[in-house]
Amino acid sequence: MTAAAAPPIVTGVDGSAESLDAVRWAARTACLRDAALEIVHALDVPALLTGGVVPPPEEMVDALRARGRRALRTARELAAAQGVPGATTRLDPDRAAQALIEASRAAALLVVGSAGHGRLTSLLAGSVAAAVGTHARCDTVVVRGDSWDEPGAGERPVVTGIDGSEAGTRVLAAALAEARVRRAPLVVLHAWTDAPPPRPDPRCVAEAGRRLLGERLHDHDLGDLAVEQVVVHAHPRRELIERSGSAQLVVLGDRGRGGFPGLLLGSTGQALLHHAACPVLLVRTASGGKRDGSPIRQDGPDRERGIR
Repeated sequence: MTAAAAPPIVTGVDGSAESLDAVRWAARTACLRDAALEIVHALDVPALLTGGVVPPPEEMVDALRARGRRALRTARELAAAQGVPGATTRLDPDRAAQALIEASRAAALLVVGSAGHGRLTSLLAGSVAAAVGTHARCDTVVVRGDSWDEPGAGERPVVTGIDGSEAGTRVLAAALAEARVRRAPLVVLHAWTDAPPPRPDPRCVAEAGRRLLGERLHDHDLGDLAVEQVVVHAHPRRELIERSGSAQLVVLGDRGRGGFPGLLLGSTGQALLHHAACPVLLVRTASGGKRDGSPIRQDGPDRERGIR
């Protein structure tokens, strides 16, 4: 399969600095994966409907289109500077969440910034987090911090958290793939907190954690990949946030149990999305998150979907 035929990496832009960071991160990752890049700007026309039914004046929509095209042009130039000269751009009339959920149906990866103008870049930290977490059809990256852009950042490890859930298998596979493509070491972490009484012997829990990591890694051909296994008696949220300060990417599942419960919609995932010092990759583990392979409509390098 050629890079042109493979699912693209999709990123959203609203003109904010955070969304442009997401474009740069997505473009660099597209280069590493030899993948196509698509940049989406949502016009959020439904928010302008008077009474929810009366369309806004055409002049207002035209102004939104003009601003959106400027944002897309800037983003495309930025992607070209990162080594992706052929990024496609698209204006979408819908709200940000719906636009990216639709785009995710045929995407290999969805990339957004951690904050912005309340549109695409605030998706996972804002009010539409539940919608994207439930309906996005591919893995999602929230680009946080700026340490990923520092000299030598590529030598930092990829960090992942593994529990005993079935979903942990997919999370580990995604983390291994990211470490390989980035030629980076991998830190595989299992953390646990005190269980309700009767509390188990910490030595037994630690041994069970080491056995779990060993069994999970045994299923993969690691080759010359440097893998550090870490089992700690600590709160997963605090441990992952602390380790994100020296990582280039943290890889988590969108759901889990044991040490990493309910990552996307629970307290651990929310904490990482708000406080991690590096980008966070949320791996699709629910059956409803699988891509159905339906194509994104493609009418040219710069297109508008459904705008008249």
